[in-house]
Amino acid sequence: MNQLQMNHSLHIVGVQFSAFTRVVQFCCEEIGLNYTLGPVVNGQEYRMGSQAIKPLNPFMKMPVLLDDGRVLYETQSICRYLDNTYNQARLQTSDPWQKAQVDQWCAAITAYVDKVIVRDYLLEFLFPKGENNSVRMDVVTASIPAVLNLVDVLERQLGEREFLVGGQFTLADIMLAPALTYLIGGPNNADLVKNGSVLRNYAAQILARPTAKNVFIPIVR
Repeated sequence: MNQLQMNHSLHIVGVQFSAFTRVVQFCCEEIGLNYTLGPVVNGQEYRMGSQAIKPLNPFMKMPVLLDDGRVLYETQSICRYLDNTYNQARLQTSDPWQKAQVDQWCAAITAYVDKVIVRDYLLEFLFPKGENNSVRMDVVTASIPAVLNLVDVLERQLGEREFLVGGQFTLADIMLAPALTYLIGGPNNADLVKNGSVLRNYAAQILARPTAKNVFIPIVR
């Protein structure tokens, strides 16, 4: 860890259980950056969708990165900025084609994977919207075919690869890890991601990284 990384002031505005907040945190851990994380900054609490966060993100979403007074939002942009600025872009590969593949998968994970796994499936268990806060099993059942299709897409992409793109750990793996680990640790996980499958073994490998231990912790809300 260099002197800049030791002394630089980085804060991730977000809640730790958020999949996208965990993406940014995992990126910081991989690069070896000192950072703080939480929804409170200088006594001001920020909540997603609140007017308070609008000065940081006009779309009122989290996470947001504060870097010595500078403000940056959108998870992919934050991670690329951190990697480019403090890590010589090591998490994006030097080959133009593979870098484009990393960008492709980062975009696909943001647009499709998060929606299918987190928004449409897991959030119904975390924040049930049925009568008396019960889980709407009809919503869960309706979402399962899309989850199974996504699992198949990811397993086909991995094949015999160790990582999503090429032969190295990249931002694409960082982007996927939080949603995937939530799926594997969630309800009906053995039915959705089979024991001994390519995807489950891949997730275990990601969780075994030393940088993962501070990121993939039990949910505290």
